[in-house]
Amino acid sequence: MRLTRLFLLTTTVLLGLVSLMLVRATVADWRTLQAAEQGLAVMERTYLAMKVAEKASAERGPANVVLGDTQPPDPAKRARLEEFRRVTDQSFVDVLSALQGQHDANSTSARQELERARQQLEAAREELDRVAALPLAERNLATTNLTRRAVAGMFAVIDTLLGPVTTLSASAEAVYPELAMPLVGARYAAELREYAGRLGSQFAAPLAAQTPLSSLERHNIPVLVGRIEQLRKLITLQARVSRANVVQQAAIDTMQARYFDEAQPLVERLTEAGLAGKPYGIDAASFVARYVPPMKSIVEARDILFASAKEAAERRVEETEHRLWINAALGLSILCVEISVFLLIRRRVLVPVLRNTRAMVHVMQGKPTSFDGRPLSTRRDEIGDMERAVAALRDALQRSRHLEQERDQLVEQLREASNTDFLTGLPNHRAFAERAAALLGQARRHDWFVAVLLFRIDDFHRIHRRVGQLLADRALCLAADIARAEVREADLLARHRGEEFVILAPDASPDAARQLRDRLAEALRRACLQGEGGEVVQFSARFGLVCRPAREFQDLDRLLREAEATLQDAPSAAADRSAN
Repeated sequence: MRLTRLFLLTTTVLLGLVSLMLVRATVADWRTLQAAEQGLAVMERTYLAMKVAEKASAERGPANVVLGDTQPPDPAKRARLEEFRRVTDQSFVDVLSALQGQHDANSTSARQELERARQQLEAAREELDRVAALPLAERNLATTNLTRRAVAGMFAVIDTLLGPVTTLSASAEAVYPELAMPLVGARYAAELREYAGRLGSQFAAPLAAQTPLSSLERHNIPVLVGRIEQLRKLITLQARVSRANVVQQAAIDTMQARYFDEAQPLVERLTEAGLAGKPYGIDAASFVARYVPPMKSIVEARDILFASAKEAAERRVEETEHRLWINAALGLSILCVEISVFLLIRRRVLVPVLRNTRAMVHVMQGKPTSFDGRPLSTRRDEIGDMERAVAALRDALQRSRHLEQERDQLVEQLREASNTDFLTGLPNHRAFAERAAALLGQARRHDWFVAVLLFRIDDFHRIHRRVGQLLADRALCLAADIARAEVREADLLARHRGEEFVILAPDASPDAARQLRDRLAEALRRACLQGEGGEVVQFSARFGLVCRPAREFQDLDRLLREAEATLQDAPSAAADRSAN
């Protein structure tokens, strides 16, 4: 390998490797940034899903009030329920709009679950409205449990909604594993809000009818209390293990003080009264007024934990984007420095060497060079010596090639002269034999008819003696020109000998061959020459024609002999022997 190519190759490889490393680092940073932004977007969609579950759960409060309302119903209670429903519906619209256009598996699954939850919610609302329209006594019949079934329908909606919350939260945790504490804590708080709401709903029917707890409620209340306590411990443990910050810990402490220290004792007291069959001392509306506000501390804790996670994610996105731009700027600087060094070496060393090498190659190939028309180099270094040597070599090779071209032209002229009749310019007998062999071979392959037409100028020797050599030669040339005008491009016309001419017409039928003969005879009969002394020369020709399928002929000599035989037999303008 030449040194110039080796230098170019190594420089290119080095530049490519550095560029590849820079591109790879930039792409890696870009993908990290994209993942961080995608994770942040997933966190926002997770929060919207939590809001849907929260609003649908909160809707049970005014729904329980409506279920416990007396006849005639209070319009204010119904209006409050409708307002809660409107908020819930808007939450569904927000989260589904955020998921629109997301085609990953988790987003698709979450969107499908949310659509199913919305359908369940519509069905549960219809059932709740139907039950609320019944008389109070009929709603609270122990045999039908209509109120409890209406509330259970709302529970089923939340069970479905918690699925998308878990799915989307897990996606965000996969991108931000270091934010597991606030994300998981927020999800636990969302579940805690739901179970706290369910616990409160267990008292809707008993308080509305002022009846003891049913067997179902006796079973559900301890289960829900246990699940709530379990979620509280999980949130507390997660905060302790992950070393929650001051804001997060304060939110958890507030939740403990407000819900667990204020609302839970109320639940315990009502549970004891319901189990013992004692008066509750409170109706459904008063219970909601006292139980629901402390539950807001759970929502506030969820929001604070989620906000902490979102802020950390936003900082990570900002840091990743900052690092991307810094790395891209450094990489671009390194690449620019390397390219500058490469261009400097290329301009000072590589380009002159390549130019001289290319010029030498062009000189060897006989092509124009970059030195043509330029004065000799005045450089006093190796590059100048090379350029002067290339110019000297170019001049020597150009002189040599010029002599070779003159020799080749002379050889071609001699070859053409040996195959051409000097007088008429037609192929001579030898050229005719060479070309006719190829035409006959082609005719045999295609199974064509072949026509051989010989014609001789009558009394040519008499004409020669009467008008002289010059006019006789002009007569031969005129006969050749007439024959050229009559034959096809594919036909072969040649001067056979003396005053004889021959035409080989491949793929010519007997009728076409006869028509060619007749046209040629008529053209020759009408031709005339006038000498300088006023003498006029008119002449006719004798024709011999053979036309047969090419497969019947073995060689050209046989064709010519048969054509000559018909020529000798022809007494006047023409005679022919053809096979159809």
